[in-house]
Amino acid sequence: MRADKFKSLLLIGGTLAVLALLLLGSNGERTEDEHITVRPPESVFEVPASPEPTYAGTVGKNSSFFDLMLACELSPQEIKDIERTAKEVYDFRRIYPGQEYEVYTASNGGLEKLTFVISDEHFVEVTKTGGEIAAERKEYPFETVHRTASGIITHSLFVSLQEQKLPLELGAKLSDIFAWDIDFFTDIHKNDYFRIIYEEKTRHDGLTKIGRIIAAEFNTKGESHYAFLFENEEGFSDYFDAEGKSLRKQLLKAPLSYSRISSNFSRRRYHPVLHHYSPHLGIDYAAPAGTPVMSTGDGTVLTAARNKANGNYVKIRHNNNYTSYYLHLSRFGKGIKSGVKVKQGQVIGYVGSTGYATGPHLDYRVKKNGRFVNPRSLKLPPANPVSESNMAAFSELRERFIVALGGIPINDWRTQHYATDGETPDGESGGIDDASRASSSR
Repeated sequence: MRADKFKSLLLIGGTLAVLALLLLGSNGERTEDEHITVRPPESVFEVPASPEPTYAGTVGKNSSFFDLMLACELSPQEIKDIERTAKEVYDFRRIYPGQEYEVYTASNGGLEKLTFVISDEHFVEVTKTGGEIAAERKEYPFETVHRTASGIITHSLFVSLQEQKLPLELGAKLSDIFAWDIDFFTDIHKNDYFRIIYEEKTRHDGLTKIGRIIAAEFNTKGESHYAFLFENEEGFSDYFDAEGKSLRKQLLKAPLSYSRISSNFSRRRYHPVLHHYSPHLGIDYAAPAGTPVMSTGDGTVLTAARNKANGNYVKIRHNNNYTSYYLHLSRFGKGIKSGVKVKQGQVIGYVGSTGYATGPHLDYRVKKNGRFVNPRSLKLPPANPVSESNMAAFSELRERFIVALGGIPINDWRTQHYATDGETPDGESGGIDDASRASSSR
């Protein structure tokens, strides 16, 4: 009995001694062999989600920014402060249907942040910190890759693009680039062909846009016209031909798109309204009423008026040598009036049938040194070429792109559009995989 009690005491004492050693033997410090695992709550491992906006919506018909923000429970004063602060960045009085917005508010209901979409590429961000409102115009980030396209002309450039399910925007960009040398309504013929290297830009949400054309070849009547994007002397990117000459000239070849010539320049033409022979000192471009008409060059508006014969017309002086005329307009472009300076490609009016006209068309005329000349036969000087100091860099770029363009197979309407694999001359990936092939053949 005593022996059993003694054993029990020894067991209890030993246990206490071991515990004491564990607690005090290392001055409270853990040895290298000891591992203590503390598992925090599961939420610590969760990636915090982006905060949801308090309000979100899309601008509807006849909506005003003030009413939309009132519906988001912002105060009238706060809305006025936003409009005033953002005015230099974006005029919220000019919102239009389809624009999207998100409003984030604080616990007291006041504004924390507002995002307002103003285009596919830009949005306005308004923030309020410590009572101060700030507004900033921001760009959406885009991932840019290079694509290639080519085709044979069957009826027109735009028909060729449609047949291959290519973005029609490529046609507009291509015609803009070569607008000074090629009239895409009169100068191209069946079996002419084109090759293009262009940018494809993808936004974070999957929206895809066509960016710049990087290099292009357009072959008409067996002659290839080249365009290469290169940084000019002023630090801006511009297009140059194979010899380094600028593709920009003093006047565009044509003042509008999507048209046909219904009457050429003539010293003796039978007038369809007056019914007698008289000179026709311009080019008539038949086009749907309302088609935008562009100034063919930089200049100053001398006249934006109406008379019995010309109807609504605009007269622009480009320099001491050239003056252009645009007759029979349905209406003038925004802000177009005498004394206003205009840029090449700026819309100055819209096709109509005012004055002596039997149907909607534009009568386009050009004076050179005070005498009317045929706009289609003008030999116009280009802008500044690539300088000698930059010619070596341009020549290297040109050679790389000529090789790249030459490697693009020429596709016609009977073949499915595809792009070449490999790299574009600047080193960016130009090949397409199965996933991107569909986007290149839209």
